[in-house]
Amino acid sequence: MREPASCRARRGNCEIITRMRYTDHIPTTNPEVLAKLERWFHERAEILVRTRVPCSGNEEFEFFSSFTALVERMREALPGTWFTIFEQPQLPLRGVVDDDFIARCLKCIPNGAEYLILETVRRVAGKRSWFHDHSDDVYAELPAYLEDSRGVSVAVGLYPPTLEERDDVIHVFTPKTDGIVPKLPY
Repeated sequence: MREPASCRARRGNCEIITRMRYTDHIPTTNPEVLAKLERWFHERAEILVRTRVPCSGNEEFEFFSSFTALVERMREALPGTWFTIFEQPQLPLRGVVDDDFIARCLKCIPNGAEYLILETVRRVAGKRSWFHDHSDDVYAELPAYLEDSRGVSVAVGLYPPTLEERDDVIHVFTPKTDGIVPKLPY
């Protein structure tokens, strides 16, 4: 008999979650999640995180190089903020956008595949800052989107598996102060 997509097992007094579905609304404060993330950071130099703020339609990507920085970001987020965290390396094409880098991206991204371009240097406007990104599946537009980041350090690759429920992808949500995760639209 196959195990369900989301399997919960008991070990002593602790509930172990083997696969973290986004429909489970697991809080960012879950001890198992934090332990798993800490292990991942011991094994990886960086981890890609997608953040979605509820009721905003906003999706942002950012690389984190430390467990502490990611935990702080999750702690500061609005209640209900959805974090998708990828254990496996993402966006393998790295460099400053120039003609050679654009040519390399065109060779490596398959025609018809959805891709993500993520600047690795924050843009700043007043008090707001962000990592500019662009995603699309129109191969012919890839050079133009890269051109928008000419001279800037970027990471490029296939769009990450943001909705997949896998052991190497964690979906967690910032809880309210009472520890409950609000279920909100994104």
